[in-house]
Amino acid sequence: MAVANGSPGEGLDRPRVCLVLSGGGALGIAHVGVLEVLEELRVPVDCVAGTSMGAIVGGLYAAGYTSAELRELAITTSWSRLLADTPERRRLPFRRKVDDLTYLTRWEFGFRGGKLRFPSGLVAGHRLGALLNVLTIGTVDVREFDRLPVPFRAVAADIGTGETVILRGGSLARSLRASMAVPGLFSPVELDGRLLVDGGVVANLPVEAAREMGGEVIIAVDLGQPLAEQGQPDSIASILSRTSAFLTRLNVERVLSQVDVLVRPQVSEYGLLSFSAAEELLRRGRAAACERADALAALALSEEAWGEYVARRGKMPTGVYVTGVTVDPGPGLAPQAVTRAVRTRPGGALDLRLLEEDLNRLWELGEFETVEASFEPHEDGHVVVLTGRRKSWGPNFLRFGVSLASDLEGSSQFSLLGAMTMTRLNRQGGELKVAGQLGEDPLISGEIYQPMGTSRVLFGAVTVQSSQTKQQVPLAAGPEQYRIWRQRAAVDLGVSLGRYGEVRLGVRRDSTDARPTARRHLPTFERVDAGARMSLVIDQVDSVNFPRRGVLVYGELYDSSSALGADEEYRRGDAQLVAAGSVGRHTLLAMLSGWSALGGTLPPEERSSLGGLFRLSGLPMGELMGDAGGVAALVYLYQLGRLPALGGGVYAGLSVETGDAWLAGSRPDLADWRRSAAAVFGADTALGPLYLAYGVTSGGKDSFYLYLGRRF
Repeated sequence: MAVANGSPGEGLDRPRVCLVLSGGGALGIAHVGVLEVLEELRVPVDCVAGTSMGAIVGGLYAAGYTSAELRELAITTSWSRLLADTPERRRLPFRRKVDDLTYLTRWEFGFRGGKLRFPSGLVAGHRLGALLNVLTIGTVDVREFDRLPVPFRAVAADIGTGETVILRGGSLARSLRASMAVPGLFSPVELDGRLLVDGGVVANLPVEAAREMGGEVIIAVDLGQPLAEQGQPDSIASILSRTSAFLTRLNVERVLSQVDVLVRPQVSEYGLLSFSAAEELLRRGRAAACERADALAALALSEEAWGEYVARRGKMPTGVYVTGVTVDPGPGLAPQAVTRAVRTRPGGALDLRLLEEDLNRLWELGEFETVEASFEPHEDGHVVVLTGRRKSWGPNFLRFGVSLASDLEGSSQFSLLGAMTMTRLNRQGGELKVAGQLGEDPLISGEIYQPMGTSRVLFGAVTVQSSQTKQQVPLAAGPEQYRIWRQRAAVDLGVSLGRYGEVRLGVRRDSTDARPTARRHLPTFERVDAGARMSLVIDQVDSVNFPRRGVLVYGELYDSSSALGADEEYRRGDAQLVAAGSVGRHTLLAMLSGWSALGGTLPPEERSSLGGLFRLSGLPMGELMGDAGGVAALVYLYQLGRLPALGGGVYAGLSVETGDAWLAGSRPDLADWRRSAAAVFGADTALGPLYLAYGVTSGGKDSFYLYLGRRF
């Protein structure tokens, strides 16, 4: 009888029992129920082989976790957060939030070598990998899986060759992550020069791996449904689903004849992502194992032998003494640029909670696809190595967007947007951002952003921009529409406030040419505008589409000065505040915005306007204009549900607003301010926030609106 060194079955005069666990996503929680029954019946497990979720359950069991501990993990783990594998927006550095403040969608692509590149999976797998790093901390010195408390094998597939890859050693956490890299859902994992994906495509029930380990009695848990029991597909979707699962099922049925005890939980009504049904899946696993109790009982040990087995099985130690900490951010970035996010320090026992937080803080910098921990033996402890794997589709990133505004009465605006950010231009994290807009207000801009030093707190920025806008300009005979061309150059020095925002102080120069769009006999305007500015942005909203909590603050002071070359001197201040709070499905938004000439007048083309949804709903866009003005809105939204697939929430709500605009010399009277209300239906679509609304304003004006794009 061949028994590997360290096996809990070593030296016992009985057949070597090997447990084989199949893949199945959330269905794999049923494996834990089976393990509970095996322990209750005193059935020993001398080796384990698993694929995908079967590898994770089996690998943790092999590392010494009991079925009770695995049950606790299955029930208490926030699986939805684990699979929503994007950092919380409020925790991202402000620099990674900048594009959100335009109409760009949240989807990010890459551009390299003249080709558009896409992420290799919907989920990068960072959160799962970080959790596995923590859960397997006791195995950091185990290089061969035969030396685990229970010998173990994980199965993956080489996406380049289609070969079955049996993982026998190395990092247990990384091996488990590779075995569960479901193609299209999770990004592949690079391991020993191979790009690996979920082993289910080649061996979803790895019986042969168990036999290679010396398994003489095979207990297999099969979460799939036999082909003979599957009904006829009745739709295109079910045909496509059946086609993708066909080969996986065939590789299972090919090895069933080699199984001695087959346990088949009845989980066919659940899906790969049904993690919310954890307790029921546990129950189904127990029930299936109990149905095979007679066959399993033949393998049971006496109480005395079971006690000896449990003692030999033991559990891996979890203490790691930290003698050093290093960070590897990959090519193009200095380690010092990211080490401020790490709190683990040498000279003490490793704090697992702090390790997981470090992994997440590095990932939340927005620089990496995943961040992983490895441990190198050093003196009487280990050096913790945190490795950031940069986004495989970078380092040049593209985002696109669309903006649509219509009052459904003939007035509409439509724009297409795009932005490319070239990152890691140098080891301090320099960037070049180029953006363009086509449609109602054409624009092209470029900005060089350069952190000063590896701390990345101080930065410099140089911006150039060319734009066109249409705007109502007040003249003696009444307002007229002008097309305004503007070229801008700006130089700023700034202070990064980390994930909270930034402060900038700089100078800018604008060259403006304004011409009427219709009546050619009207005057034209040409002007040079130059001055100093100071701006502050605080961005802590959880979403710019439909915020549910957090605040967004923007303020700017601008002083146009003839000493810097301006044709006309004036001062202007702008401010905006958005605050959101939610309870359950209920959200309340408070929005304030305003501008002022600060004691003088503004050039006609510098005046701002009100009108449109949430800016005095009921008035056409741009209806009111002046040297100063403002609007306050209170918006209530109720979440009706969620869009399928890549969409977000669906909302219905109401808004109440008040505001006005006035020319210099006029005295604003709060009693005369306009009052508005609107009924709103909204949806967070893959292209951005979509609004359908009806608004009314005091004075009898009303408007219907259709918007695609942000409204604050």
